[in-house]
This record gives sequence, C-alpha cells and structure tokens, in this order.
Amino acid sequence: MDFKKKRWIFIVLTAISYSAVWTFPYMIETYYIPVQQAFGFTNEQIGTMMSMFGIVSAIMYFPGGIFADRFSLKTLLSLAFLGTGLLGAITLMIPPLPVMMAVQFGYGLTLVLALWAAIIKFIRMVGNEDEQGKLYGWFFAFSGAAGALMGFGATALYDRLGQSVFAFKALVLFYILCTVLPALIFLITFKTAEAFPDTGSDDKINLKDIKKIIKMPIVWIMIVVVYASFIPKSTMTYFQGYLETYYAVPITLISVIAIIRVQVIRLVVSPASGWLTDKLHASSKTLMIGFIIGIVGGGILMLTPRTQGLAWLIILALFMYATLYNIGMSNYFIPISEAGIPAKYTGTITGFVSVIGFSSDIFYYNFAGGLIDANPDTGYTTIFAISLICCVVGFIFSLFLRKSIKTTRERKILD
Repeated sequence: MDFKKKRWIFIVLTAISYSAVWTFPYMIETYYIPVQQAFGFTNEQIGTMMSMFGIVSAIMYFPGGIFADRFSLKTLLSLAFLGTGLLGAITLMIPPLPVMMAVQFGYGLTLVLALWAAIIKFIRMVGNEDEQGKLYGWFFAFSGAAGALMGFGATALYDRLGQSVFAFKALVLFYILCTVLPALIFLITFKTAEAFPDTGSDDKINLKDIKKIIKMPIVWIMIVVVYASFIPKSTMTYFQGYLETYYAVPITLISVIAIIRVQVIRLVVSPASGWLTDKLHASSKTLMIGFIIGIVGGGILMLTPRTQGLAWLIILALFMYATLYNIGMSNYFIPISEAGIPAKYTGTITGFVSVIGFSSDIFYYNFAGGLIDANPDTGYTTIFAISLICCVVGFIFSLFLRKSIKTTRERKILD
C-alpha cells in the first residue's frame, strides 16, 4: 500500500489520540459539574487551575512551533500523546489543587510544546497544497467522531456507576486508554522516511527566518482572527452552569449537550468547512461565514430571556459558537499554504500565531469564573457581550486576511 492510502490510517490514529488528550486540560468543558463534585473546587479555583494551563501554553506555543520545524514529528507526537496519558493517571488520585496545578503545567508541555504545532504541520505535510481543506477538515472530523463516541461512552459509564467519585475515576481511565492505545500503534507503524522523503537538514529554519515571520502582516492578521474566535470558545465552558442555573436543565443532559457541542458538531462542521474552503479556494471566506454564525449566536444569547422554556435557544446559540470554533480550527492555518509560504515555516508560524491568538487561556477562565461567582446575572451577561464583540472583530479581520494572503503570495517574502 502506498503512503497516499496509508496516510489515512495515520490521520485516524492521531485524530483519536488528539481528541482524547485535549479532554484532560479542558475536562471542565464537558464535565464541569462532575469535576466540581469530585474535587470540591469553586468556580474561581477551577479558573485558577485553567489559568495555569493557559500561562504555560502561552509560553510554549512559540518554542513548540520551532520544535515542529526542527525535530521529528513522529517523536513529538508520540511524546505528546503518551506523556499526557501518564499525567492523566495522576488525576485518578483526585489530588488537591496544588497537585492539579502541577498537572495542568505538565499538560502545557505535552500538548502545546510537543503536540500543537507538530500536528498542524503533520497534517499539512501528508498531502499537497490543493487538498489542505480536505485534510484538515477530515482530520478534525475523525477527531470529532472519535470524541463523540468517547464522550457518549464515558458519560454513560459515569451515569451507570452512579455519578460518584469512583465513576469519575472510571471516566478518566477510559480517556487514558483512548489516548495511549492509538498512540502506541502510530509509534510502531509510522515511518518518517516513507512519509516525508524530501525533508532534510536544509529544511531547518534559522533566527533570520523567525525575524521575517514576526514582521509579516499576514501573521498578525491571523493572530486577531484566532483570538476573536477563541474567546467565544472559552465562553462555551460556562454554558453548563448557565443552563443548570437559569433553565433547570439536568446535569446528565447538560453533559450530553456538551459532547454534541465539543465532538458531534466538529464531526459535521470540520469536513464541511474544509470542503467549502477547497471549493472557494479561500479560507478567509469560510472564516467570514463562521463569524457571521457567531454574531447571530451572540445576538441570541444577549436577547433571550432567562425563562426555562427557552433553553432550546441557548443551546442553539451554544451550537452556533461551536460551529464558529470548528470552522476556525479547520481553517486557522490554511492561509500559510494559500499565501505560498513554504512548509518548513509552518510550525514556527503556527506557534507564533498561537502564542498570542490563544493567550486568553491565561486570564479568561479566572476572569469569567470570578465574575460569575461575584454576580451570576451580570457575570454571564458580561462574558456573552465580550464574545459577541469578538465575533464582529473577527469578521472584519477575515476581510483583511483575504487581501493579505494575495499580497504575501505576490511578494514571496519567505521563498
């Protein structure tokens, strides 16, 4: 079997582990209430824990990008998946907050320094420039399918075992196995020389290249686009408490809704947005559509009364934000290839864009959790308003991105 066919096996294997590993640092997004019940943390304590991951992530995104351009992608991916599985095992002991802060620090190393830019570059390099939308779209679709199956399975397990601390531990163990087993198969079967035969020492970037990257306008426009869609993504974490407090939605149903939001929507939206990008030959247009959907969702959140019978509108808005985020994830870094920037710079650009674009992880969870703890009514309204503003800004900068892609391709800055 030639590599063009075998690559889909490796894409599926990495997608499964990729989907599972991100459950660990962001477990509160799907299992916020189970985490609170198991650990006994307040909203602000959970926010502080998430901020630790955000701080380490912000520090590690850029060096992680350089790592992806200088070291073996197979080694980085394998270390990321297996290392995260080991850290996840510590969670089984339900340790106190200081230990969980250390675990979140570790996730920053495995998932950001080792994994993030490496997986983005890996997906780009297993195909040619005309199928980037398809490859990214299907990678995140496979990840969404795996995540949905894992999520529903884990939730059913948690419910069947009585929603206890023991049940939470079983849930965590389930995700550890889903992370480690596909990663071991990938580690054993993937051959770098077969997959990337044309890479060599002359493909390594240097300090001069990094300085050029930092000065490129397209890179800064990409940063704003990523940041603008990531704030609404972070806001989605608080929909669980919002639905329970104001709309009396049961905890188990909330977890199911969260799984649909995190995984099922990814399964549908990622390949669809990838197909649309390849069809339009413009990721910027697809991103604009995503921000329009986000603006509509933000408007629904601001205008919907807090009445139990209207919970479906809040869930609809939640799914709109999820659609925006998954369109973004499938298209954030396609402008790199659209602008004619060589593949050897993909990791470094991804890292630099991410270090600022995802920097809200440093403060947002602590900020939002504190607002909600102090006054839920105004707290939720404030974070919903911030998210809506970000969607508007993101739409505007997606327009700028379209022009910048063309300009960068014409100037060939990094050739």
